[in-house]
Amino acid sequence: MYAFLSEEWIKAYADEWNRNEKLRSDLKDFSARIKYYIEGSEDRAVELVVENGVAKSVGLANSHSYDFELWASLENWKKMASGDMGPKAAMLTKRLKFKGSMITAMKYMGAFEESLRMMGRIPTNWNL
Repeated sequence: MYAFLSEEWIKAYADEWNRNEKLRSDLKDFSARIKYYIEGSEDRAVELVVENGVAKSVGLANSHSYDFELWASLENWKKMASGDMGPKAAMLTKRLKFKGSMITAMKYMGAFEESLRMMGRIPTNWNL
């Protein structure tokens, strides 16, 4: 079990990402630096760097600029990971906050949704 959005968790997430052939294929023309965090805890954010659909590096977020930032309450992250709330619905209702190119996000919406649903496959300790 990994503490949600810990450095160990984001490494396991990147491994899951790279095992997902459909996700990598759908994102073969997508590269971005993505920051994830729990609302109110931006100082404990993690990052995922994607190059041509492949998760290339992960770790604790730093002062880099990010192409995308995603944040939500712990409860809403948990709902998305469990499938109780869909990623698109979470974005539209602002339960999942988002910073970055909306045009790019819409272009890759299916892959974006899959990447968020995939969070539920990581053995996660939600008691932070």
